[in-house]
Amino acid sequence: IALCDGDGSWNNINYLDKGWFTFDNPVKDENGNLIEDSVTDLCFVASATLPPIENTSNDANPDRENEGRKISIVLARPKSGRWHQIRQHLSSGTVGHSILGDSSHGRSRTNRIWKKKRHLMKERVCLHLARLQIPSTGYSDVIDVTCPLAPDLAKMLKAMPKSFLDDAKVILKKEGINII
Repeated sequence: IALCDGDGSWNNINYLDKGWFTFDNPVKDENGNLIEDSVTDLCFVASATLPPIENTSNDANPDRENEGRKISIVLARPKSGRWHQIRQHLSSGTVGHSILGDSSHGRSRTNRIWKKKRHLMKERVCLHLARLQIPSTGYSDVIDVTCPLAPDLAKMLKAMPKSFLDDAKVILKKEGINII
């Protein structure tokens, strides 16, 4: 589960209406080499535009008034395990929803706003392994493990609008994930 910067749409595509979809796009490994086999299933669960926060800087740029106000909850199921795969796929020019707090693939200014005004902890990437499912093999039964959200992520979500959380809870419950 990822908390992302964006409203669920990008380049005239409304990802909230797509349900689960497969994103197959090369990613770069830790040495900058392209890895072709990189597949992630994504589902945009909910999005919201948050109320503006007080501008305490001398920056009167109207384009920046909306920065850091859009948030989406996205589920990701990586089908291959590549370096920063989910982070690279979500921040790609195709999907355009970088994970909040991601200093490598995210937006620095947006991350600073979230850290100062919206309870994002320093050094936190808002990506959480909420559920792991491993199919049965000849040696084991199905393994299905869930992990509750860390307290800092739960605090961030509790500060979100009720309608946003209500929308998210319906879909997440179907996926076996409880956010708060």
